[in-house]
Amino acid sequence: MRFGHKTVFLFATLLVPAAGMAQSPAPDADQPMMVNGIETVCTGASTDVREDPRWRDYSLRIEFAGKDGQYLGDETVNVSGNGHSVSVHCDGPWVLMKLPSGSYKVSADVAEAGHKDVTVHAPGRVVVHFPNAGGEVVPNGKVAAR
Repeated sequence: MRFGHKTVFLFATLLVPAAGMAQSPAPDADQPMMVNGIETVCTGASTDVREDPRWRDYSLRIEFAGKDGQYLGDETVNVSGNGHSVSVHCDGPWVLMKLPSGSYKVSADVAEAGHKDVTVHAPGRVVVHFPNAGGEVVPNGKVAAR
């Protein structure tokens, strides 16, 4: 089968935008990785993982929570400031970064929760609340009736 120049050009034009679209890296849970020169980790999915002493070495911890404090995941986070720009997509509720001291702008999109822009300071910890997200909280660990 032989294709003419117009057919090849059209096919290439359709593929290039999709292939060229930038996506935020998605680090494996609890595995630090370098993103634009900044050590970054997605974590916080369980109590045991949250107590890992390695996390104390990170200058910035961003946590995502719903209306009643439930942790939320599946977020895309962009942190910029002081000559740094880090974008990452995480499944877990914590994003940790080893950033130099200073002020940073955070832009976050959490699946089924919305978008938030906040200013944070490193070193530090910030909880970004999404008041219209999160499931039902049941007192005393009881399971909600369905």
